Amino acid sequence: MKKGVLILVIVIALPVLYLGGTILLAFITEFHPESIENVEVLSSKPTSVPSIIKDSVLTFFTWNIGYGGLGAETDFFYDGGKMSVVPEDWVKKYTQGIYNTAKQHADADFLFFQEVDRKGKRSHNIDEVAGIKKTLRNDATVFALNYDVKFLPMPYLHPLGRIYGGLLSCSKFSPVASQRVALPNITDFPRKLFYLQRCLLLQRFKLSNGKELIVINAHFEAYDEGGKVKVEQMALTRKLMEAEYRKGNYVVLGGDWNIAPPGFNVHKWEKEKQNDPLYLLKNNPVYIPGWRYAADINTPTNRKNNHAFDPKTTYTTVIDYFFVSPNIELLEVKGINAGFAYSDHNPVEMKIKLKK
Repeated sequence: MKKGVLILVIVIALPVLYLGGTILLAFITEFHPESIENVEVLSSKPTSVPSIIKDSVLTFFTWNIGYGGLGAETDFFYDGGKMSVVPEDWVKKYTQGIYNTAKQHADADFLFFQEVDRKGKRSHNIDEVAGIKKTLRNDATVFALNYDVKFLPMPYLHPLGRIYGGLLSCSKFSPVASQRVALPNITDFPRKLFYLQRCLLLQRFKLSNGKELIVINAHFEAYDEGGKVKVEQMALTRKLMEAEYRKGNYVVLGGDWNIAPPGFNVHKWEKEKQNDPLYLLKNNPVYIPGWRYAADINTPTNRKNNHAFDPKTTYTTVIDYFFVSPNIELLEVKGINAGFAYSDHNPVEMKIKLKK
């Protein structure tokens, strides 16, 4: 009888101790970034990287690489699938595909990447920043940390464990300044202890006309059922961009918005009935009056991760695109249909012209 009680106590106590211990660890080691932090260029500044932009026509590239762990064969437990950490050989295949794709678009003047891991269980400790940096060689490379958790206990039988990743921006020009700008984030306890601290990666570049080009790499909130956090993030970003434009500067924002652009039919490629509010929302058509969204609404940029990618059944949408100030002319924007082979996102390219 006593032995049975002891076993029962152990069975009850172990999960409580496990959960309590992970919460305590997360509380002690919680990531607390400042509102604005300067971030340094990782690569040495070669003489081949000019400090002043003289060209008026510039190209941009953005891609959420899904930390090298969300290729076509995967699903994800947080999106209704079952997987958390996928096999190492899958991650190696995906990251190599990511490097190869980045190399194919290395001629872009600016390249934005989101969900880039430097180490962590989910990416099998592959330093993807180093891999992309090596691929692009002489580009000025800047990294902004937005996910630093010592141990994520979910899912409980196959926890994600250590995560260390963020935003990566690469450019053909040497920035005057690069900053990590903190965004409002979720505050509910204990989820906030294990969640990423979203931010903008903002860079300034000198132009030959004396003005500055402000480029912003962004990854806005996704898992925000009430939409409150996303609204706050968008409000802060709007205030920042409007202030720069009033100075006479040119502003380009690009990345993963986690919301479809205005005018896009969210049911366009609906092969399975979609009721997830995260996918059914659309962005504000007058987010900043006079400014312009640059989105390719004919090429999917994101797929749902409730099962492995299947072009016949998987729900796909557009949530990756750009936003430009009125003193910028949009020449072209196009999604790159990579078949979600290496990430649950497809890349997007844009060409612009700076107006005089």
